[in-house]
Amino acid sequence: MQTKQAIQASANVVRITSISAGDLYKRFDESYDDRVYYGIVKKVHNDGEKTVIEAVEYRYSWNSLEVDYKIIRGEKDFTIFPATQEEFNLELGKAKKKKIQEIKESEEKIEENKKVLEEISKMESGELMAGLKSVSYAELTQEQYNERMLLK
Repeated sequence: MQTKQAIQASANVVRITSISAGDLYKRFDESYDDRVYYGIVKKVHNDGEKTVIEAVEYRYSWNSLEVDYKIIRGEKDFTIFPATQEEFNLELGKAKKKKIQEIKESEEKIEENKKVLEEISKMESGELMAGLKSVSYAELTQEQYNERMLLK
């Protein structure tokens, strides 16, 4: 059974009848692209024959939010549906959570680098070297070493 047949038999049909500045939509490309694009309409231009939509589109991809300025002229197949603020906020929330995590990881890395830099500065200035002392040791010939090992 084709997906189209299964969906047509059970789904409600949604058709956008009017679109204007400020409307929120979600767009799907007719290509092999399986991402969802959320858009906010900035302007709609209509000369009686053609309609052009200016929008800012957002998509969550690879754990980050990508923003793009989009012109929809109707030359390429695309499908748009109404979107809710809740759907859009969910996508924004995922991107925000990822960015907060990236910032935290970066701050931890900065702190590690500061500690290493501090230790290098101590070595450079001699502050760390001032408390150093040589390890005590004794030089033995091979015969002396062998004798000590036999006594143990």
